Amino acid sequence: MILLLTGCINPNGMAYTVLSDKEQRKKQYIKAIKFYLKNTTYPIVFTENSGTDISHHFTEIIQSGRMECFSFQGNLEKELGKGYGECEIMEYAFNHSAIIRKSKQQRIAKITGRLVIKNIKTIVRWHTLFTSHRTTLCAINSDLSFPDSRFVIASLEFYHIFLRRKAFINDSAGYFFEHALWDTIIEEKQYPYSPFFIRPQIEGVSGSSGKPYTTETPSFQSTVKYARFGIHLWHMYQKKFRS
Repeated sequence: MILLLTGCINPNGMAYTVLSDKEQRKKQYIKAIKFYLKNTTYPIVFTENSGTDISHHFTEIIQSGRMECFSFQGNLEKELGKGYGECEIMEYAFNHSAIIRKSKQQRIAKITGRLVIKNIKTIVRWHTLFTSHRTTLCAINSDLSFPDSRFVIASLEFYHIFLRRKAFINDSAGYFFEHALWDTIIEEKQYPYSPFFIRPQIEGVSGSSGKPYTTETPSFQSTVKYARFGIHLWHMYQKKFRS
């Protein structure tokens, strides 16, 4: 598993972005990266699109080969929104990362870079055990219409196919990153889809609303309930899109 942490440290007027303070966002990215470095052994590719380099905070780990830290000047078409910018970040990482280039069949977890998935090791362990490397995993709402793009696990091949839809993403026109993601999932049937059967415990702050994400430590009962919900969604997906 490779972690692709996407970032925009200085949104500089990006539409639909409430959390815009550069220094505050920088601290959140650094905090999240340090969490993954300390609590996992996964290779990390951090890529951000506002030209703000934070690689000096991680010099030793970058030199060790476990982490890459890229920064480039993107977001030149701010009217298209954050989703379009996210695609630019992914493209940049795929084109420049030696870690990803050498990954072969490893799956890539794309994570909004300011967020911490506290139970990521448990999620990766269980879902990679019971699904193939071609399976795309992300949470989705109860009517199978809008996936959660904060945390997606998929193959590099799937991401490349998804990025063909980048030109259609336009937040102002109502076609978001999430719409493009879901359209790719339901049309590219060679890549099976699965919701998470373990609820991601997400910690951080929403860039769109500025509100914190809070996830309580799950009880046994809530864990079982969420797993059943995931199985229900999986059966719904199979019936609606695979039959």
